[in-house]
Amino acid sequence: MVKDNIITDRKEILIKPVPFEFNKYNTKIHGITANMVADKPTFDQYWDEIKPYLEGNTVIAHNASFDVGALCATLEHFKIPRPTFDYLCTVKLSQLAYPELESHKLNKLCDALGIKFHHHHAYDDAYACAKVLIRILEDYSLLNLAEVAECFEMEIGHLTPDSHFKCKKHKKKAKTAVKA
Repeated sequence: MVKDNIITDRKEILIKPVPFEFNKYNTKIHGITANMVADKPTFDQYWDEIKPYLEGNTVIAHNASFDVGALCATLEHFKIPRPTFDYLCTVKLSQLAYPELESHKLNKLCDALGIKFHHHHAYDDAYACAKVLIRILEDYSLLNLAEVAECFEMEIGHLTPDSHFKCKKHKKKAKTAVKA
């Protein structure tokens, strides 16, 4: 959780996936093994704990369309109504804020911005996304997400139980955003 540009809470939850399938390639990337989650609750059992982090908040994610899509598919699988929240993608935002960078992959972006974290660990990836957004707010002297959306002509994504408006960037604006 972030409040007034300060990370106030960090949490990691291991969840038993349904179906209980593991791919060696994915395990190599994130390090989570079947043994680590075999006795953990499933998503639906954690939902009451997870929901307050989303409901009514703004969610920041790197490649947010993938994460929000995965969340929606999981909620649908468990027949859980979608929460209401706004979301912003740090891939799209960083492409506009730092067009000179060769890569906007989270690890490369954070290297360029001097943000230290352990890539592909959900706990640290979330921390890194928050730090990227805070850095963009500072670099462009922006006070809030409404100013981010205006400065970069971005549409902040919005999810409700009945609708989904995706986060979008407008190609024409990248040239006019000015760092402080």
